[in-house]
Amino acid sequence: MEKAINSIIRALNQADATAPEWLHLLPAAEFKGIDGRGPWAAPDMDALIAAFNREGNKLAVDENHSTDLAAKQGHSAPARGWIVELQKRDDGLYGRVEWTPEGERMVTAKEYGFLSPVLLHGTQKPFKIAKILRVSLTNDPNLTALKSLHSTEETVMLEQLRKALGLPETADEAAILAAVTTAHTAQVGAAALMARIAEAAGVARDAAPDALVTAIHSRGKMTATEAENADLKTQLTSLQSQLTTLATTTAKDKAEAAIDGAIEAGKIVPALRDHMITRHMKNPTEVEAEIKLLPSLNAGGLGGRKQPGADDSALTAEDDQVMAMMGIDPKAFADTAKALHGKGN
Repeated sequence: MEKAINSIIRALNQADATAPEWLHLLPAAEFKGIDGRGPWAAPDMDALIAAFNREGNKLAVDENHSTDLAAKQGHSAPARGWIVELQKRDDGLYGRVEWTPEGERMVTAKEYGFLSPVLLHGTQKPFKIAKILRVSLTNDPNLTALKSLHSTEETVMLEQLRKALGLPETADEAAILAAVTTAHTAQVGAAALMARIAEAAGVARDAAPDALVTAIHSRGKMTATEAENADLKTQLTSLQSQLTTLATTTAKDKAEAAIDGAIEAGKIVPALRDHMITRHMKNPTEVEAEIKLLPSLNAGGLGGRKQPGADDSALTAEDDQVMAMMGIDPKAFADTAKALHGKGN
């Protein structure tokens, strides 16, 4: 799209520096000359085009009707161009001209400004045009209904715009304007997008295309590295999770073995098993030090001691010491001891 915009700009800059490719030969409506000749009926452009195509002859573009005036006096009357195609448009009949080098130079240098067609027509008014014989470059036109060669600077510009925008030759000014507007909108949107891309790539918003491409490639490499690092991080996280699970399982196994051994030795009552396992997993050194200091509930033979009767508060001094060290409720301790005693019997 940027190329199209640049082509449009070149067309605007060069419009007055080239000879027009299409010449306005006849108006679309009825017309007459400044000198009072006419009126001529609105041309049947389809019939004129059909006749031209059927005959297959080019129409000469001369100077000041030299073919009809100078040539008849034996003077030179060279063609300055040749009409090779006719085209029907909203404002009349146009002819596509192939300029000779001298004719193109004359028009480009603005030595001539207007056109004067030579017509074959009927005898009754309004005159019906049967054929266009030729057309002359002139500075004294009789038909003001035709566009001048230098008002055709606008026509040239429109022709250039049609080519730049890829429009057909029949596209009118409204279609050209719509296409230019669309192209301009697209270019503005593309420029805004490129600016955002440049900003994301870490380069200046007006960075040259090559610099932007280099930055994007570099950014792509960084992204690949970041992706690799992210993958390593994921693997590390997974490994850490596995190690944590393994450590927790190992700690629990050790805690269960230590506490179950203490219960079997009569140093911890079964009711405290889960509590002591949890403590051991958090601080095994502290718990194992406590277990070493705890007297066994079976020390001296718990089963051989005289057990308290219905009164659960009849505990020994040794029992009080155990409860104080372990923070156990006296009643829970008595119930456990009683249960152990019952198993001993």
